[in-house]
Amino acid sequence: EMSLVTLTERGCRGLVAVLSRSCRPLSSTAPTDTAAIQELADHHAQVLRSPPLFSKNKLNPNGVFTNSELRLCDIDVMGFDYDYTLAPYSRALESTIFDMILDRLVALRHYPTALKSLKYDPGFLARGVHYDINNGTFLKVDAYHRISAETVHERTRRVPSGDLDRLYPGRRLFFGRTGGFVKQNVDIFELPQLFAWCSVLEYLHTTSGPGDVHPAIVFEDINKVTYDIHVGGTLHGHIMANIGEYLEPNPCLENMLSMLRDSGKRLFVLTNSPYNFIDSGMTQMIGNHWMELFDVVICLSKKPMFFNDTRRPFRRLSSNNEPTFGQVNDLKKGEVYCEGNVRDLHQFTGWDPCKILYFGDQMFADLAEPVLNQGWHTGAIIRELREELELLNSAACQQRLFLLNELNYLINDVQRFIPHPDAIQLLDQWCTERKKVRHELLDQHPTKFGSIFRTHLTPTLFYRRLSRFAEIYTCDLTNLAHFSPHHYRFTPTRQDLPHEMHCTSQLDICRAKCSWKEAQPWKQCR
Repeated sequence: EMSLVTLTERGCRGLVAVLSRSCRPLSSTAPTDTAAIQELADHHAQVLRSPPLFSKNKLNPNGVFTNSELRLCDIDVMGFDYDYTLAPYSRALESTIFDMILDRLVALRHYPTALKSLKYDPGFLARGVHYDINNGTFLKVDAYHRISAETVHERTRRVPSGDLDRLYPGRRLFFGRTGGFVKQNVDIFELPQLFAWCSVLEYLHTTSGPGDVHPAIVFEDINKVTYDIHVGGTLHGHIMANIGEYLEPNPCLENMLSMLRDSGKRLFVLTNSPYNFIDSGMTQMIGNHWMELFDVVICLSKKPMFFNDTRRPFRRLSSNNEPTFGQVNDLKKGEVYCEGNVRDLHQFTGWDPCKILYFGDQMFADLAEPVLNQGWHTGAIIRELREELELLNSAACQQRLFLLNELNYLINDVQRFIPHPDAIQLLDQWCTERKKVRHELLDQHPTKFGSIFRTHLTPTLFYRRLSRFAEIYTCDLTNLAHFSPHHYRFTPTRQDLPHEMHCTSQLDICRAKCSWKEAQPWKQCR
């Protein structure tokens, strides 16, 4: 768990005596187990009585965060996806998609008319959640495929512990045994589709009975109407007709792009959206001159196929935005191209793949292929990051994280005295208290599934993939404007591995003081 740096001497003084037991050589005389256990209990009581400890170093919601070292001076070319990267849509778009899905279910699939009265709840689902098509369940999974039990929902209801063991033995996801029915949501556009699915299931379950509705059948119907909304142009047409409702003028975006151009960077757009759609949005955000900022504009690219299918040639768009039939041998500024492939992009532009930095929001469509197979550098735009950081900066969250951190270390320490009955009693008590604090932290998050980046102790599978596919990440593309494109080096913080020495708790700090009191200060223990 996150540890707070603002620790005071008061917590250390109360623990020096009991912790000296673990710091002394085996031949030294140690206090009795009963006395040592009591002193641990006294420390726990002191932690509860202590005034809240708050970090003075707030996390920056507009920061750019680093998974792997990246030097902007080594980057010659920067590329951008459009949806949720260049274009930060408002939350109203999700509600619009949700309403469109229900309207089409009623009109085309003959679902009950009453479904049209359902409302979208942005506080239910979170990106990164897995969904089980056969069971109608939603799961938060950590980097080791373990299911976070308190976040599992069947439709919109939390699954009791006993039912969870029946559905998922061992409380782990074995993807080789799911038959392809368990998938992960990594796309913001998919959130309203999944909430429509669980809302319709909940309604039909209530009105028709639990045995009359198969989740997979409802999912397939919703999947088909959602595909029609996106591919058929209904959604794009609605957004263009109401562009001011979903996108605002964004001078910060223009300033950031101009700064990158002025520094000598080449810029390009690579998106799966059609040109008339991105032209409408970019004109709303920047103005009619937006194409002057980019050297190459590629639409309808069909990522991730763009990166792994070299048979698809580029096609130039005519003045009527229709694909032409002539051969394309180069990519010119001011022209618009569609389809194509990454091999021809490298050949026609002469760009070095190792000097390209590409930003996107969708890990599999935008980031995985270019970073793993093409040698590009990648950056992720994670909209949810801002809410996460604002929560971590709050006093209530910091205090609970501090308490949770101390409980974890107390639980580890008291187990040295088992099978002493007092140790067993304290272990049970602190485990129960830790569970309560964990639920309180979960309830502070804006969705039912908590942080998209971590479970209580381990990263989520979403973050594990983010750390693999993106070298840097931030909540908004314009945050790049705070960094010099000539010299800035994004350097990750060195993370202690489990087997490496680290001081992250009052317990560790006191041990360090007791063991190396005369040798060196505890700050050198890191």
